Amino acid sequence: MPAVLIRSAGWTALFLILALASYGILKPRGLQLDFANFYDAGSKARIGAFDSLYDPFASIDGQPPFGNMSFVSAPITSYLYVPLAMLPPRTASLLFKLAGTLAQGLGLVLLYRQARTLAGPTEDDQGWFFTLFCGAALLFQPFWMIYSVGGQTTPFVFLLLVLGYRAYLRNRLVAVAILLSIVVVIKPGFAPAAVLLFIMSPMPFRLTALACALVAGGLSLALLGLPLHQDFLARVLSETSSLSAPWQNSNPFSWIEPLFVAPQAYEAPGELPASARALVTVLRLIGGGVLIWGMIRHLRSGIAPVAARHCVYVTALALVILLSPVVWAHYLTVLFIPLATLIALRRHLPGPALAGFGLGVGAAVFQSLIVIRRLIQALGLDSTPKIVAIGLLKSLTALLILSVLALAYRSIGRALRDPAWNSL
Repeated sequence: MPAVLIRSAGWTALFLILALASYGILKPRGLQLDFANFYDAGSKARIGAFDSLYDPFASIDGQPPFGNMSFVSAPITSYLYVPLAMLPPRTASLLFKLAGTLAQGLGLVLLYRQARTLAGPTEDDQGWFFTLFCGAALLFQPFWMIYSVGGQTTPFVFLLLVLGYRAYLRNRLVAVAILLSIVVVIKPGFAPAAVLLFIMSPMPFRLTALACALVAGGLSLALLGLPLHQDFLARVLSETSSLSAPWQNSNPFSWIEPLFVAPQAYEAPGELPASARALVTVLRLIGGGVLIWGMIRHLRSGIAPVAARHCVYVTALALVILLSPVVWAHYLTVLFIPLATLIALRRHLPGPALAGFGLGVGAAVFQSLIVIRRLIQALGLDSTPKIVAIGLLKSLTALLILSVLALAYRSIGRALRDPAWNSL
C-alpha cells in the first residue's frame, strides 16, 4: 500500500479523535458522576468541612451535595479541586474536561514520539506505526470515559505516568520517584506500581520516594489530622471485601464475583463472600507472579539496559490493573503504554499475539457507559448468567491484554532484544 494512503488513514483517525474530543468537552454529560465527586470534595475543602469529606450524602454549608459519589483519594488532594468548586458546575466540568483532554493528548503525543523510534527506519514503517497508533487511540474506549462522567483526574495521571516512563527509560530516577509519588497521592490504586519500582530500582529512586512519602504524609497529617486519614485508609481497604458490581469493574477477574452471590445481592451494598475473595486473591497472585517471573527472565536474558527499564516499568503498570480490586474503565489507559511499544515492535509478534492485542483494543467498546447501559437494558441483571456475561465483557480488555503479555513471553523477549532499543 502506498505510504501516502497509509498515513491518510492515520490522519483521518487523528481528525476523528479531535472532533470527538471537542464534542465530548462541549456536551454536558455525567455531571452527577465522577465530576460530582471532585466538585463536592473541592466544596468541602473550600469551607474546611473535612469531617464529612468521605461522606457522599453529607450537606455542604447547609446545602445538599452536588452528587453522591464517594471520594477515595488522599485527604490532601481535596485542595486540588477547590478551583472547580468556585465555578458553576457546568462551567467547571467543561474546563475540567478541557484540561483533561489537553493532558491526555499531550501524554499520547509524548508516548508516540517515544515509541516511534522502535517502529523501524523506513517511511512505510513509520507510516504504519502512525496509523496503527492513531487508530488504536481512537478505538480504545478508556480514553473517552472522561466525557461520560463529567471529567476525571485519570488523564492527568496518564500524563504523569508517560512522563515517568520517558524519565525511567533515561534513568532519571529522582524525577520518576516524584512523578509516581504524585500519582499515588491522586490515585492510591496505583500503589502496586510504586511498590514494584521501589523494589526494582536503585537507591536514588528509593530515597526520593521515601522522602516524598514522608513530606506528603507529614504535611497531610499536620493539616488534616489522624482521624481523617484513618477513615481514608478504612475506605481503601474495604474495597477488597465489598461487592464491586462487575458491570462497573474492569478488573480481569471481576466476572468471577457474581458466581458466588445472588443477583439480588447487588441491590444494596454488601460483602463479598470469603470463598470468592480467596479465589480471586489466588488468581491475582498467580497472575502477578507470572508477570513478575516473565520480567525477571527478561532481565536475566541480557537485554539492553533501556529495554530492561521498560520491562520493569510496564510490568509495574500491568500489576495495577491485575491486583486492584476495583479497576474503573479509565484506569485501563495505562495499558496503552505497553501497547504503543508493542505496536511499534509488532514485527516480532506472531499472528495470535497480534490478534489478541487487537481484540483487546476492540473489546474496549464495552468500557463505554453507553454500551454497558444498553446491554443492561437489553439483558437485565436478574440472573447470574447475565451478570457474569456482562462482567466478562467488561473484563475482556484487561484479560486479553494481560494474558497476551504473559503468554507471548518468547515473542516479547525477541522484541526486547531488538537493536532499536539502543537508540532510545
